[in-house]
Amino acid sequence: MDLSKINIPFLHDEDIRRKANHFREKNWGDKIPVDIELIVEKELKLDLIPLPGLYKITGTEAFLTGDLLEVVFDTDRPEVRIRFSIAHEIGHFVLHKEQIEKLRAKSYEEWKKIINNIPGPIWGRAEYQASEFAGRLLVPKNALIKSIKKRKLLIEQAKKIINEDSAALIEYLASNISKEFNVADKTMQIRFEREKINPFSHLS
Repeated sequence: MDLSKINIPFLHDEDIRRKANHFREKNWGDKIPVDIELIVEKELKLDLIPLPGLYKITGTEAFLTGDLLEVVFDTDRPEVRIRFSIAHEIGHFVLHKEQIEKLRAKSYEEWKKIINNIPGPIWGRAEYQASEFAGRLLVPKNALIKSIKKRKLLIEQAKKIINEDSAALIEYLASNISKEFNVADKTMQIRFEREKINPFSHLS
């Protein structure tokens, strides 16, 4: 296989987020949290294949098969990690479908071998894009801002202790809000950072 022909086009973050928003609106709507498993099975018609111990063996929590028919995932991982990993694979399905079809790996071992031979910067771009897609898919910006505004009293109380330390407030809020979206605290913190959201600016 000539891997030199595998190319991951550059996408601006806003392009990725626009695609994630469109995908969610088309296949799910506005309800939070997003039922990622239902979308995979009902809307994309892909099979979800549980494989306990996948992460211990491979260091990967989920992967999309080269025939684009299955998402294999590790049931031993925390629910929030499973959800994000599946959403990440949906990111590959939406953004990199053509490239994955060219690879046609039938097993994780074969897939890993191919990935290890793809130049790092190319696959690194694919991984970043899929993660950004997953983040915006599970945590829509408008829904996040709405959630922040619902916590106005909480923010005002926290402000008396931390003053204008937005980083400390984000860490505190991420732990609180992440449960609403059913994502990891770290995923929520990243959404605050990537979306450049300062909670103090949404008190009015």
